[in-house]
Amino acid sequence: MKPDIKLDMKPDMKPDIKKKLIALDIDGTIIDKPTGIPVPRAVREAVQGAREAGARVCLCSSRPCFYMRDATDGLLGVDALIGCSGAVIEIPEAPGGARGEMIFMDEMPQALVLAVFEAAKKRDLYMSFAIREKLLVAIKGPVNPPPADASVFSVLEDAPLLLALREEPVSCAVVFTEEGMEDDVIFDEPSLAGATIQRSASNCFVITNKGTDKGTGLTRLAGLWGVSREGILAVGNDENDVPMFEAAGVAVAVENAGPEAIAAADWVAPHVRDGGAAEAIRRFML
Repeated sequence: MKPDIKLDMKPDMKPDIKKKLIALDIDGTIIDKPTGIPVPRAVREAVQGAREAGARVCLCSSRPCFYMRDATDGLLGVDALIGCSGAVIEIPEAPGGARGEMIFMDEMPQALVLAVFEAAKKRDLYMSFAIREKLLVAIKGPVNPPPADASVFSVLEDAPLLLALREEPVSCAVVFTEEGMEDDVIFDEPSLAGATIQRSASNCFVITNKGTDKGTGLTRLAGLWGVSREGILAVGNDENDVPMFEAAGVAVAVENAGPEAIAAADWVAPHVRDGGAAEAIRRFML
């Protein structure tokens, strides 16, 4: 049974006002990452219907923008990409049209990047760093390395990774841990005080500059497009989606979301496998 909208959580929310901008998280929200299914047809059709009704659509993910393309195969008509949990905003390349362009990047200071490297290395944790068109990945770690032929990954030993981190602008870092490990156990060094550290999965933390998150990225994009907070619908599933929820007029968590996202949402849509994001779009944007 579908839960009712939780109007008591946001008294100022006005469901009768159709939204002008929809922000969609990717993993666990529009694709079911563990089973690798593509974006459901219902979500693709709802996105198309929202755009035909005059709304704009953005993807807002902890993934770098260049790592969203394969994940959202079949989802057409995306107007912007907010990547690295708000640190990068891109206008994607239009099929047969204008080239894409990066319109914002919040580069991490080198000292902070190296502090993340040292914290992860100290605990022998998998880590990766997003540069402009690559993910630089440490070769050691508790999870399987990326496939060797994956064009977005460069898997490096410590010394070459450190050299690259000193030469390339980094927008965000990701550290994978054991299940349920808390951030204050990993990132307790004073050198990491200038970072925003948020959980994007039960074993994954995304690190950006302090004050940079999905909410600031969405607010920045909405400002460029002249869309007020009231005109934004955000759909997500995890802790790092909560700032995005706070930047939106209506926040929707899919049924499979974590407890932080559920608590921050105005309404809970069906499970990602049932195309819950499509239900949110139909309810608030069509």
